[in-house]
Amino acid sequence: MDYALVTFASTYGAIRAQEALRPAVKAVTMPVLREISLGCGIALRLAPGDLGLARTVLAACGLEPGEYAFYAVTGSGPALRAERLE
Repeated sequence: MDYALVTFASTYGAIRAQEALRPAVKAVTMPVLREISLGCGIALRLAPGDLGLARTVLAACGLEPGEYAFYAVTGSGPALRAERLE
């Protein structure tokens, strides 16, 4: 995995998650990848090593589990692959 991506069902969820993650994890806001293209269009990019902490923070911040999803992203360009993580 080159990086992790968190996608959201709503803009509210993306903003709430960004606020919750800010003190604990470096998260970069970006558009959702075309390979995923679902949700509100906003995603947060995380370093692979921050994935576990991000899961813990989001589980505790009041968002429903169906409000966000995690993806493992590898490669770039035509070789880009995004796999949903459970």
